[in-house]
Amino acid sequence: MSNYEDLFDESYDRVVGQGIGITSKGKQFFGRFYEHFFETDDEIRAKFKDTDMESQVRILQKSMYHMIGFYMLHTDHEFLRRIATTHNQSHYDIKPEYYDHWLTALISTVAELDPQFDQETELAWRLAVTPGILYLKAHYASEGDGN
Repeated sequence: MSNYEDLFDESYDRVVGQGIGITSKGKQFFGRFYEHFFETDDEIRAKFKDTDMESQVRILQKSMYHMIGFYMLHTDHEFLRRIATTHNQSHYDIKPEYYDHWLTALISTVAELDPQFDQETELAWRLAVTPGILYLKAHYASEGDGN
């Protein structure tokens, strides 16, 4: 029997580093993630055409931290509510299917950079981020503040 939380934590440490600061490993991870993500769909690439990617990497890193917190604590918080609002149909219009591409790119990046990647590690990552993805998808059509 696998402890998926531990598998996720160990893999995260291998590919991103420990803690919430962005290490050189983390910069490589998030940079490669965006390369994979942009390869998944031309519309997604176009959404980022005028984006300061250095700033975007920091935002993604923070978002990951909060998505993982959502998985672990089973409760939302201000940052995740704000992301849900800014990404909804009325704002950045991040369509629900884009999150499927996001997850595909994430798993591809982990597979590339984690030397111990296997099916169990993949499942651990999917379990850790899917609740946050489902939360964001559920708020796509909302007009409010993400509540």
